Amino acid sequence: MIAPRSDGTRRAALVVGGCGVVVFGWALVAYAPVPGIAAAVVAVPAFARAATHRVAVFLALAAVGGGMTWAAFGTTTGYFVLNRSRLDAVVAEIAAMPTLVSFERGRDDPPAEAERTAWWESTRLVNGRRVTPYRPQGARDTDSLREIDVLRDLGVPYARYRALCGALERLGLAGFTRGPGGEIALDEPIPGGTPWGTSFVYRPDDAFPAGSGAESDRRLAPNWFFVTRG
Repeated sequence: MIAPRSDGTRRAALVVGGCGVVVFGWALVAYAPVPGIAAAVVAVPAFARAATHRVAVFLALAAVGGGMTWAAFGTTTGYFVLNRSRLDAVVAEIAAMPTLVSFERGRDDPPAEAERTAWWESTRLVNGRRVTPYRPQGARDTDSLREIDVLRDLGVPYARYRALCGALERLGLAGFTRGPGGEIALDEPIPGGTPWGTSFVYRPDDAFPAGSGAESDRRLAPNWFFVTRG
């Protein structure tokens, strides 16, 4: 299958393909779709170049690599399987802060320096209240509360809260909502104008979440569900 001629070129192609496989493996572990897809795009033609029947090998590897890439980075099941430990860790962090009932990351870019004493629009919500880290103490805006003040009132350590924000952002999640019976729903971003949302729901009692019922709703693993609500 491997061509006996042009050994230097063949070895170089195998090295490139091998590096692509290593990067792809890392991307699976880290759940990094862009490097993973790029690694597959590099590895497939590299291995095909080192083969005797290049077209056949390219087509076979493209089919296998494309299927693996789609399953890993293009499906809900792939996302859940590759991020299961991270999702479990986020749920544990949320459970350890019982006064945080709901959170929505929203959008809260830093304002220009000249605007730091003025009202600044934020769509970040903590327990349904709009908050921002950029609202100065004593500002006359009564709509957006100072994030650190709200967290202090809730007894939530700011460093722990920021770590949770970072974990949700890395997972591409919009926030979370607590439900009855210890339920924690990790919400995916909702595209503009969409009248429903999807969530990865953790249920300690392993009972199917109430209020679901869409065709896409399903059990992912013990205590974990994927549901659509609108």
